[in-house]
Amino acid sequence: MVAITIRNIACLLGVASLGASVAVDTTKVDVDAAAWKMTELCVDYYTVGFGDTCWDIISRNQNKFTMRQLLCWNTDINPWCSNLIPGRQVCVGVDRPGPVC
Repeated sequence: MVAITIRNIACLLGVASLGASVAVDTTKVDVDAAAWKMTELCVDYYTVGFGDTCWDIISRNQNKFTMRQLLCWNTDINPWCSNLIPGRQVCVGVDRPGPVC
């Protein structure tokens, strides 16, 4: 009789190689800044990091602006803030009085 161990089953099912298949590439993404739509009055920028959310961007900038302003200044960011791309710069400050948001 053949002894079947958890390790044998894991290898048969490919679970042992699962760690390599879910590794995340953390290298910097080369992004064309001109492709991102932001207000031309922008004077301060933030480079999006891996895993950043809009709330992270706001808090890392000492809550100097609201979600509404962030979305107004960066018209390509969707209302759910689910399309942030690591390496891209977003506008986090504008010349006063700035655009009406």
